[in-house]
Amino acid sequence: MNLSSVAVLAGIVVDAWLIAFVGLRGRRPWLQATYAACALSYLVLGAAYVGTNEHVLGSLDGTAVLGVMLLANALTAILVLSLIHGETLTRQRSIAFLLLVPVPGLTALAPVAGWTPATAYDGNAVGGFLVVCIGIALAESIYARTTSRLLGTQAFWLILGIVSLIIAGPVYSYEVDVLQGTTLAGANIASPIALACFALVALQADPFRITSRPARGRTGFGRIPSGEAIAFEETRPKYAVGAARAESADGRATLVIGRTPPASTPSGAAHATITPSRNAAAQALTTASEFLGSTRGGLVVLEGLADLAVLSEWAPTLEVAVRLRHVARSTGSTVIVSTSRLTDSERRALRDLPFSWWTLPDPAQEIEAILAQSFGGGGARLLAAFCRSHGLQREDLTTDHVPTFIAFLQGAFAELSGVVAGSAGHGLRTQLEAAASVLRAFADQGAVEVARGKWPSHTSSQTETELLVTAAEYWKGKEMEELFAAADQLSEREPLFEKAKAVFVEQLGDAGDSLLRAQLARLGKRPEDLTRADLARIADRASIDLGSLSDVVDVPEEKDRIRKQIESIRQRLELIVEANR
Repeated sequence: MNLSSVAVLAGIVVDAWLIAFVGLRGRRPWLQATYAACALSYLVLGAAYVGTNEHVLGSLDGTAVLGVMLLANALTAILVLSLIHGETLTRQRSIAFLLLVPVPGLTALAPVAGWTPATAYDGNAVGGFLVVCIGIALAESIYARTTSRLLGTQAFWLILGIVSLIIAGPVYSYEVDVLQGTTLAGANIASPIALACFALVALQADPFRITSRPARGRTGFGRIPSGEAIAFEETRPKYAVGAARAESADGRATLVIGRTPPASTPSGAAHATITPSRNAAAQALTTASEFLGSTRGGLVVLEGLADLAVLSEWAPTLEVAVRLRHVARSTGSTVIVSTSRLTDSERRALRDLPFSWWTLPDPAQEIEAILAQSFGGGGARLLAAFCRSHGLQREDLTTDHVPTFIAFLQGAFAELSGVVAGSAGHGLRTQLEAAASVLRAFADQGAVEVARGKWPSHTSSQTETELLVTAAEYWKGKEMEELFAAADQLSEREPLFEKAKAVFVEQLGDAGDSLLRAQLARLGKRPEDLTRADLARIADRASIDLGSLSDVVDVPEEKDRIRKQIESIRQRLELIVEANR
């Protein structure tokens, strides 16, 4: 076996391994199929050369080999176009596959015109077609390299792979003609290099894993307009996630992309978790475009735009937003991006894009404003008591907590039912029912309604003035204070999360709060949903996690200190469980 056969045979093995690797690791079936077809064509050319050169196979029909060469170059161009324009090419595949149209005709004309694999790169129609295919791939890659911050790195690897095919293809063929050497008769010794570069690009931009993927095809219509890209300006992505839940409930295919765990995903919506990678922006683009391409009219909520900016820098992230807008318009879908945690300069750059801009309120501030209309300055005290009783931070409040909050207020009023009676009790109940009615109306409003700017905090604080005066005549300030005290007492009987948090923070400092919330996320629970059984599981899991930390500490004193902290946390959590039976 001569050296050229050994080199080509080694390339065949690498090509076969790459086909299997991309097939197993990738998450884009259409791209994986295109890659496999392209790689198989190079593999067949290599096998044909080795078989005939080593006399394993008989004389092969040169026309068939030439046809595979044409197919390989056309598929190379299609594959490169797919890797660069993946977010649009999925809906325009017929245009890309037009490159395959000349292949049968040129193959059929080859015997008549005397075209062979050895003369494929000569000045003829076959050579022109091969050069056009490679030229398209190279030109698109160079353009992406020079104009795109998002695809710059991927374009470099594409250029490297294409140039290697050119050197081992037409350049090598011309050198063989000059030096009168032996041609490879269609085989390209650089195919493993090119296919490895293509595989790297494909996997770097592979979509995030999606949970609960909806069926393909057109979906239902929601309340949020289609064919638009909308920026939700809010401190946290509360209305963005709420919009996903509402649209999903209306039968619309919905995907939420963010760093939050799947447990926080709205019911019925698909979820994709952003993985920490420098290519996170490209992966997010691929994830969203593949989803919208398969479910026309769907909705993608990108709540983790700030996370992408941190992982992939702002310029590529901004390009993702631009490209997603084009995807939304071309598919009749909707893309929502949340400005949560973006810097001021990043928000200004996003505002310069032709996005619809929806400014949304902070639910906690609006709830407090509603309470102030009925309870004056004591509204903040009621809200704080509710947060303590349910282990919530103020910034975690959403409109989903309104029913629970109303039940909390009713519980506080029930505590006073035996103390406050008569006209005072009636006035207090009237105030509570008025606040509850406004709270329900506010909670029933979705992003579309509140984006119009009609927020409780924008209304006059003198609303219900006559009712307040009447109520003041009933209790003259005394029963109102008793309501606040009852709310405080009610919160003190229920702070299971707060008790656990106090244990963690006392032993571990501020990191203890984060550790406890991480354990809750692993259980798929919110602080207000914490039960005694959950607390017992958290005690066991925290002991294991912190025990693993102590095992890697080399200083004996520190190891003993961590172990004592672990034991103290476990024992005190067990006491809390026993005390709340």
